[in-house]
Amino acid sequence: MKAIGVKCLERRKACKWTQLDAASRAGVHRTVISEIENGVYTGSLKALTLYLTAMGLTLTVQSSGLPQLDELEALFDDD
Repeated sequence: MKAIGVKCLERRKACKWTQLDAASRAGVHRTVISEIENGVYTGSLKALTLYLTAMGLTLTVQSSGLPQLDELEALFDDD
């Protein structure tokens, strides 16, 4: 969550918006903006998405990069 907050803060500052400006544009309370930017947000995904959208950002999901079982077998081949 911290990395998301840092990116949002950078984008908000680049836009020269206050937290209140961003909150107004996103349709969320200013404390939500503060919590997101400080990496401590535990609220709804909807509010997070509203803020990200207002910042021109999107939330994506990617693989954690952990190997699959068949890949592990190849790594530890007994041959």
